[in-house]
Order: sequence, then C-alpha cells, then structure tokens
Amino acid sequence: MGLFNFLNKNNKEKSENKKDKRDKTDIKDKKRFKKLSFKNKKSDNDLIDFASIKKINSDDIKIAKEKRLKNDSRNKDEILNDEAFKDIAKTHNNRNNRIAAVMEIKSQDVLEDLAMDNKDRYVRTIATSRITDPNILEELAYNAKYTDVRQLAFDKLDLEDNVLAEIAKFDKKGKNRLSALREIEDELILMDLCINAKDQKVRLNAIERIENNQILAEILKNSSDKKIVNIIINKENFSDEEILFNIAINNEYDKFIRVEALNKLDYDNNHEIIKEIAFNEENEHVRLAAIEKLEIEENLIDIALNSNDSPSRIKATEKIKNEDILKEIALNDKDKFVRIEALKNINDENIIIETYIYEEDNYVRTEAIKKIDLISNLIDISIKDDDLIVAKSALNKVVSNKENYIGGDDSSDYENYLKKLAVSSKHAEISKLAVKNIETEEILVKISDESIYLDSKLEAISKIKSENILSDIAKTNSNPDIRLNTMKKIKDKEILEDISINGQFNDSRIEAISKLKNQEILVDLAQNDKDSKIREAACKNIFSINVLEDIFNSDEDKYVREVAEKRSRLLKK
Repeated sequence: MGLFNFLNKNNKEKSENKKDKRDKTDIKDKKRFKKLSFKNKKSDNDLIDFASIKKINSDDIKIAKEKRLKNDSRNKDEILNDEAFKDIAKTHNNRNNRIAAVMEIKSQDVLEDLAMDNKDRYVRTIATSRITDPNILEELAYNAKYTDVRQLAFDKLDLEDNVLAEIAKFDKKGKNRLSALREIEDELILMDLCINAKDQKVRLNAIERIENNQILAEILKNSSDKKIVNIIINKENFSDEEILFNIAINNEYDKFIRVEALNKLDYDNNHEIIKEIAFNEENEHVRLAAIEKLEIEENLIDIALNSNDSPSRIKATEKIKNEDILKEIALNDKDKFVRIEALKNINDENIIIETYIYEEDNYVRTEAIKKIDLISNLIDISIKDDDLIVAKSALNKVVSNKENYIGGDDSSDYENYLKKLAVSSKHAEISKLAVKNIETEEILVKISDESIYLDSKLEAISKIKSENILSDIAKTNSNPDIRLNTMKKIKDKEILEDISINGQFNDSRIEAISKLKNQEILVDLAQNDKDSKIREAACKNIFSINVLEDIFNSDEDKYVREVAEKRSRLLKK
C-alpha cells in the first residue's frame, strides 16, 4: 500500500466515524472552527463581531514557536538529530530517505517547518500527519502554503467544514469543488468562499445558501464580484432594517451598495436618518439617493433653497410641487441647471413668462419655451429675442404644434401670427422660416411688400401661384428684385401683354415684352411708346422687316435705330 493510500484510508475511517457521530448529535452543536468562527457560536439573531474571528498570521506563529522552544524538553543530542533529519528531509536527492528522515523527527516545531511550505508533498503531508499539537495544527491549517497540508490539519482538528472549504477553493476539478461546497453548512465558512474562492461558480453557489443578514452585509463590504453583490441586494430576506441602516451610513461599503441598502429601507421607520443622509452625506451618489426617498416637501424645499451643492438642489427641485417655491428657484438660483429643473415642474404660463423675461442665459430661456403654449407669447419671443437659437426655438414650437392653433380649415389667425413674425423679426432667418409656413397668398403679398428682409420677400413671391396676383406685384412693387422674380413666374399671354402696356416699371415691362409673340402689340410699342427702352425691347421680337426698316429710318433714339437695324439684318439672312 502506498503512503498516500495509507493516509487516505485513515482519513476515510475517521470521516466515517465522524459521520456516525453527526447522526447521533445535532450538527449545529458540533460545528466549531477557528479562522471563520467566533469564540462563542452566535445564533442568527445575535450580533456578530467579525473583528473577533480568529486569524493566525506569521508573526503569531513566530511568537508561539519562540514560547514553545523556551520549554523545549529535548536534550542536545535530540536537537542535533532533529536538525540533521530536517536537513535530509529538505535536501536529500532520494525521496525514500527524505520520508524516512521525517519519520525520525521528534520535535513538533521541526515537523511544522517541513509541513509549512515544503515542495515535496510526501514530506509535508507526512510531517503534518505526525503533528499532534493542536496549536501547531491551527497554525498549519490557516497558514500552510499548500492546500493538502491545510486539509490534513483541519481534519486532525475535527473541523470538517474547513476541510471541505479547502476542497471547494483549491481542488483542480470543478465538480469536486461544487460537491464539497454542498456539504458545508456553516455560513461563516460560506462567507469566506464567497469572498475568496477563485471559482465564480463556487462563489455564486455559496451566496445562495447564506441567509444571515449580518454575514451578507460583511460580504458586501469585502466582495468585488458584481454578481455576488446583485444576488445579495435582491435577496428577499436581506431586509434587516438595522443592517441596511448601517450599510447606508457606512462609507466602507461601495457607494452603489449603500444606495441599494438605502432604497430597501422603509421610509416611515427611518425618515430621520434618511433626512440626515440627504442633508449631510459627503458621497454625492448616496446623498442624491436619500433625497430621492424624501417625502416631506418641507425638507425638499430646505435643500433646494439652502444647499450649497447643485446636484442636491436639482434632485430636491425635481420633487417639489409648490409653484411659488419653484418660481423663487427659477428666478434666483445661481446654477442654470437648477433653474431649468424648477421650470420643468411649473405649469402656470405666467410664471414661465416672468422667468423667461428675467433670465439672462440663452439655454435656460430655450428650456422655458418648452413650457410655453400660447401662440401670442411664442411669436412675441420669436420676434423680440436677440438670440437666434432662442427665437428659432419659439418659432419651431409654433410650427410643430400647428394643429393646436388652427380651428378646422381656418388657418388665417395662425398665419397672421406668422406674418407678424415675418415682417417684424430681428432675424432674417426667422423671418424667412415664418414665410415658409404660410400658404395664404393675400398674406404672402403683404409680406412681399412689408418685410424688411429681401429673402423673406422673395420666399413669399416663390410661394404665390396666382398670376393675377403676381401681375399686380410686378406692376406696382417698388423693389426691382421682387419685380424680376415675379416676372419669371408669369406665363399667361394676356397678363404679359397687360404688363407690357400698363406696367409702371420698365424692368417689368421689358421682361414681359421679351416673352410676347403678339406682333400687333409689339409693333405698336416699338413705334409709339414714349420710353426708348421699351421700344428697343419691342424691336427685338418683331418679325416684320418693313416695320423694322421704318423704325430704323424714323426713330429719334439711335439705340432704338441700331436694334431695329440689327434685327432687320438678322431676319434677312
């Protein structure tokens, strides 16, 4: 039988004996372990002092060993023999010799030295199996480098859950790790696995089996695994008010965990502490969560009016309904985002208009426009505001809500508002945009005459389809650009003839003449019109060579004669 088979056989027998004992005794009464347990076992309802969990570090081991060596009962020869055997166990090339040397060592401390970190698993496990001192076994259980030594030490101390924990943490096979985990019942050991096991499956399975709220809170403090945190926060039974309260106020916890704990607190039972956090907590994330839970408006108003912290004032303002207070905030808060938040909850348009009037920030004025519905107010803003973006924002709201401002098929009032804007706006772009949204031709005619912006006038002309109306503009409008663009849209023969004869302005008449084919009218204009420019224009479209020669011989204006001559020569070709 091999050495490890021998050790495993002994361990198996001991395990079976312990199982028999557990069948006869309450398991909870049997449980005891040192690294993750208390000096006195606590019930779930008792307060757990995690600082009292026994931990053994290298300094503890050194001090304990020094005390034991002072009381060493070995003689000189035994000490020398142990050191010699220790050297062989550590350095000899032959494993059998190393094992034999371990078997000869008498000192428990020397055996501990070999067990603590020896690379040869036979040497370290045999050394551990020969140790009987419970204090040394504790030191190995919590500090040995290799898990096989720790498992043996825990087993010799009758700490079966700790043995299973070692397997759950370090066994190479995931199946074995999970199987060992399922056998563990002590929640403090499960806590250790949640925090320290490398295998996430082990951690997640461990957390599902923990119910003690204090232990769950301790894991929240120490675990960096977001899945573990989410599972704990969402556990229905994680609801102990005192524990949640302690997490919420304790900056040792991550801010997101603190917020989750705060959110689970019952407001009625904890409103004073929630208020305290809302007013004085240094962490912004937690402070804002507390403000969100506040229900007494007086507290919210206090924060909104007096806090030095802008995010806190914003969060408090979000929940305030009192419009007089909101008006005060909107008019006076130094932070524009707080003022904007106040505007969001104000429904009285008169208050919104007042804040708009006194507001200097363009962005805040734009936000105020979102709360204004009366078309007269929006048009007034679009006309008068010096900032193009603000003015455009007001116009866009008028346009996008057109259906709210027109009654049935009658859009005249709506378009008259737009006409007012097109004529009076401080911004050419706003004026033109207003015109784009007008369809009534009578209004477009007025804009083409009254607007101070040429682009708006031309936009109005481009939208007029009636050639009779265009004819009136072409004949009477004093702006040559307007007349020219108007004439380009006129195709009707009779209207063109009328303009060529009766138009007040040469440019309109000449444009009309250039489109005429009526030779009778053209000849009459070429021979009889008082304006030489009109006679020239008429000559260019005449087809009679005799008429042209007659004009060449008789017209008093040399330019008219030249045009007539050129036209005559062209026709002769």
